[in-house]
Amino acid sequence: MNPNSTFAHAAIVFALLDSALFCGAQLEDPVRTPPDKTWAGRRILTLEGFGDYFTLDNRGQPQVVKPEGLSVNIVAVVQRVDGDRVWIKANGAGDVAVGWVNTADTILLEQAVPYLNLLIGRNPGDWDAYLRRAEAEHALNQRDAAIADYTKAIALNPHEPFLFLRRGRSLRAMKQCSNAVVDFEEAIRLKPQWAEPYNLEAGVYADCPDSQYRDPTKAIALSERAIALDVEHPTYLTVLALSYFRSGRLEEAVITQREALESPLFPPGYREEATNQLHEYERALAARTPSPR
Repeated sequence: MNPNSTFAHAAIVFALLDSALFCGAQLEDPVRTPPDKTWAGRRILTLEGFGDYFTLDNRGQPQVVKPEGLSVNIVAVVQRVDGDRVWIKANGAGDVAVGWVNTADTILLEQAVPYLNLLIGRNPGDWDAYLRRAEAEHALNQRDAAIADYTKAIALNPHEPFLFLRRGRSLRAMKQCSNAVVDFEEAIRLKPQWAEPYNLEAGVYADCPDSQYRDPTKAIALSERAIALDVEHPTYLTVLALSYFRSGRLEEAVITQREALESPLFPPGYREEATNQLHEYERALAARTPSPR
């Protein structure tokens, strides 16, 4: 055998081995910072469930909470870290922790997209990884990327209503009202007893920036349906109040907004905004009501 060809063959083998080792290194998990006290106040992405978290029941035993509406927190703010528990805040609930998620099921938001890129690279058919990358991108205001990833997740799992709801949420944030409505309608078709898509679709018809898509009559009907299905979310009443306001039913708008604010379940983080809305409705009603002679 020619010595030169032997050395050349060996060089190729070592080069291939080196390349394989490099690729293997690239497939290692990206850095995931272990949870500690520095996480307080920072945002995390949860890696299990649709915003599920744990609380203690009346016997002091852990129980799973599966939230609905505004309280869904796939991306959440950390209140504190305590051992293997990451305590999180709920949207609009102030600084009090609503419950905890296990540390193994969390990642800092800024580390989430590279981590999920790795998971998707390993398994391109993992619809849940696309969903969580979309949630991270939405939270990072990368809305086009989020919509693309929700769409990929839907292509892989077209029977999951949560995917249509979340893509509709991003489309609404992008002011794509007609496309958002299509997604909310599909979520309703797949899960007709779920209040949240009715509420979100009502919000589109009540407050789309493009006035041609506003339809207060549809908004009222959808809001009433959401409230009939779920009386535990007084924020649904604020959408109904806005729908009344848009339709010129000012007295009903005032009454409904007050009812929402009087509920002990109303999220404290949204109280100031809702109170300002109430004052706007009251001023409009006062301006229209004739003064007594």
